[in-house]
Amino acid sequence: MKTSNYNFTPLPCYENFEATTQIIIAEILRRKLPFEIIDADNNLIAVTHNNKEYIIHEGTISDANSLIAFWISNDKWMTRQFLQRSGISHAKGILLNSGYKPEILGSVQLPAVVKPVNTDHGIAVSTNIQSRQELVYAIENAFNFAKKVIVEEFVPGQEYRFLVIDYVVRAIAFREPANVTGDGKSIIRQLIDNKNVGRGNDYRHPLLKIVVDKEVNRHLKVLSLSTDSILKKGEKIYLRKNSNLSTGGDSIDVTDEMPDFYKVVAVKAAQAAGLKIAGIDVIIKDINGAPSPENYIVVELNAPAMLSMHNYPYIGKNRHVEKYVLDSILNSK
Repeated sequence: MKTSNYNFTPLPCYENFEATTQIIIAEILRRKLPFEIIDADNNLIAVTHNNKEYIIHEGTISDANSLIAFWISNDKWMTRQFLQRSGISHAKGILLNSGYKPEILGSVQLPAVVKPVNTDHGIAVSTNIQSRQELVYAIENAFNFAKKVIVEEFVPGQEYRFLVIDYVVRAIAFREPANVTGDGKSIIRQLIDNKNVGRGNDYRHPLLKIVVDKEVNRHLKVLSLSTDSILKKGEKIYLRKNSNLSTGGDSIDVTDEMPDFYKVVAVKAAQAAGLKIAGIDVIIKDINGAPSPENYIVVELNAPAMLSMHNYPYIGKNRHVEKYVLDSILNSK
C-alpha cells in the first residue's frame, strides 16, 4: 500500500484564498507579473500581461472559457446534450421539473442517481439508490437546491477527474471516498483524527477533514462498527459513498497509468462544450478491462477546475498544472 506524500503549505500572505487561487497567485508571483486583489472573499484577482488585464475568479474562471462554454458546463442536463452530439458515452436519465407527475418515475430503473441540475461539490447528489422510497426522498432533497433535477441510471465503477488545458490532458486524479486503515490498536475516531492532520475545513486546503456525521455513522452501522471500534492492521473501510474531496475524500494521482483511450475521451468531452480549461469527471467501470465506449461514462464537465487536487494529491506527483492554466488565460485575448 502506498503511503501519503501530501505536503501542502499555504502560500504566505495569501492563506485566506482557496488553494486553487493560491496556486495561481504563486505562479503569477514567480513570473513577476503585476496583479491586483479585487475581492479576496470571492477569490477574484486581476493580472496584467503585455499591457492587457485578465480577470481570474477562483483560479480558473476567466476569458479562457467562453460564456456559452461555461453555461453549458454549469447545466448538467445541457452538458448531456453536447456529450450526445459528440458521441460520448453518458448515463441515461430523465429531467424533472418542479410539480412533475409521480408516474414518470415508473420508467426509472434502480439503482439510480439523483442530482440537482446546476450544483457543484456533490451538493444534494445521491448515488446507488436502491428503493423507491429512497428515490423520492433524494428527489425532494435535490429540489431544495435547484429548480430542475436529473434522475439517471447508476453506473458502478471508479470516478476520475481529468484536467484538460487547451485540449491536452495535463493531470488525472482518482478521487477515493473518505476512508481509514486500521493499525490494530487505534479506534476509528482516532484513525480519523490522525488522517485529518494537515487537512482543512474549507477549500483553503486541497484536502478537507473527514467529518463524523449521520452519513458516516450510517456507513459504520452497516458494517457493524462504530467510531469506538478497532480495525485490524491493514483493514481499510470507507466512510461514505461519494468521492468528493469536500467530504474528506483522497486525491490519488494516476496520470501516468491511465490508458490513452480515456485521455482522448476527456479531450473530446472538453471540445464538445468548447471548454479550454475543464475538469472532466469520468466513471470507468473496470480500469483493468479493455477500453471501450461501454466501459465508461462522462459524468460532468467542470469549468471551475480544482487545481489543488493535482498539485497536492494525497498520493502521487505534483503536476504543477498552474503553469498551463495561466498560459491559457494569458493567451485568451
